[in-house]
Amino acid sequence: MKYQVDAFVLDVQARTLSAHDRSQNIRPKTLEVLLYLANRTGDIISKQELLDCIWDDVSVDDGVIFQSILEIRKLFGHSTIIQNFPRKGYQFTAQLEPINKNKQDKQSSLPTPSLLKYFIAAISLIFLSLVVIFISKEEAADVHFDQSILVLPIKNSIPYGENDWIYLGAMEQLIAKLNDFPNSVFIYQGTYIPHLMHTVGLDRKFSSNDVAKIFNVSGATLIVETEIFGYVSDYKLVYKFHVVNDVKQGVILDTSINGALVTLSKKMADFINHPLKRSEYKPINEFKDALFAEAMISYESDWHTSISFFESYLALNPDSVIAIIYLSKLYLWDNQVEKAAHLLERTVQLRIEDPLEVANIQLLKGRIAAKQQDFEQALQLYNQVTNITDKHHDWFIKASVAEEQGLVYLEQKRLNKSLEAFTTSLSSYQIIQSQIGINATRLHLAEVLFLQGNIEQAKENYSKAKQSIKSIKLEFLYSMLEQHKIKLENRLN
Repeated sequence: MKYQVDAFVLDVQARTLSAHDRSQNIRPKTLEVLLYLANRTGDIISKQELLDCIWDDVSVDDGVIFQSILEIRKLFGHSTIIQNFPRKGYQFTAQLEPINKNKQDKQSSLPTPSLLKYFIAAISLIFLSLVVIFISKEEAADVHFDQSILVLPIKNSIPYGENDWIYLGAMEQLIAKLNDFPNSVFIYQGTYIPHLMHTVGLDRKFSSNDVAKIFNVSGATLIVETEIFGYVSDYKLVYKFHVVNDVKQGVILDTSINGALVTLSKKMADFINHPLKRSEYKPINEFKDALFAEAMISYESDWHTSISFFESYLALNPDSVIAIIYLSKLYLWDNQVEKAAHLLERTVQLRIEDPLEVANIQLLKGRIAAKQQDFEQALQLYNQVTNITDKHHDWFIKASVAEEQGLVYLEQKRLNKSLEAFTTSLSSYQIIQSQIGINATRLHLAEVLFLQGNIEQAKENYSKAKQSIKSIKLEFLYSMLEQHKIKLENRLN
């Protein structure tokens, strides 16, 4: 039986699609998919329905559907022959007209896939094993629109338990942000990913070396591996774009996980040469440099390794303000105060236009002054930060500078001023739900209230902080909690 499809002639018996004296052969399963979709032109057919009806006799994953859709689009020379509706399915857009009307009248409809199976069963079996476990990447590369993106679960390295949702939840969010990709780009849906990882034997702690296994069974042309580090309002998303013979690595800095994912979706679009429409959202900072990415991976867990990477990065990029800020923080955490001070002196020669970068630099200089017991200089620097954040709102910096002011006032025994500053800090941290900031400030408040003789409120703040730190595993605050336990717990009890 022959059918007219646009400018093509489809010969079901010969399994060919012809136009302008050029004939193309069609794989048996691809022909089945084509006929199934064409028999219901205009309907959206789900992937599960295609699997149930075309591959009802074997167990396969939905990658085989993608392969058949790619082949059909390639046969017709354009992607619009089959429209892709994310999370819904596929729609055949052309009309089929029987060429031989007399023969068509003898049949009630187009041949169904179930009848076609008997006609081509022998040939189908030859191709079956290849289709099940391997999708040809060479065919996907033959035409521009043959691209498939697989987003792996996002590894969560944020150091407290309430962000466990990130592993699959953030992955689903990122996949949802890819809806604006053209129909010619196939996006593996989230429900498929855990099954695929189980198939190749990957657990939640998979490594970059495991990605090759996924290429072998998925047919993806781009696999996206990501890991999130940091804290509220200070997130670092490290990404790796894996293609068959290469890996591109970078890092995105943002005040929110959602913002980092938006930026990543745009970078993915640029990477496959399908830029998305511009939006009003602008990323905080992003870097394509592998050194910067490696520095961020070890930023909270291995200070000395991170310091080494940042020092190497700054040797190549001496004017990078954001790298100077992060390395200065690391020096201070590691009690290398003189190194931090010397590094920050370099910013005097730089033209810094971002007021929040200026605020962060002044905040760090204030911490250095406080560590050097120059409390008046520290307070002057903190006041400069406050003036900036009054004009350019950033709740995290507001909270941080108020906390630092409270610590200076506490050193000066100005307890009322210290209480006022810590109260302001707590309110700001609560606005952005920074659990580390909230509970560190509660410990500070407990100490001030105890020194003022307000035992009940001191005990309340200490108990809340202790419970939260332990229940959500705020490891960053364990040593601070232990110090306050020695200072306060016995006295409060």
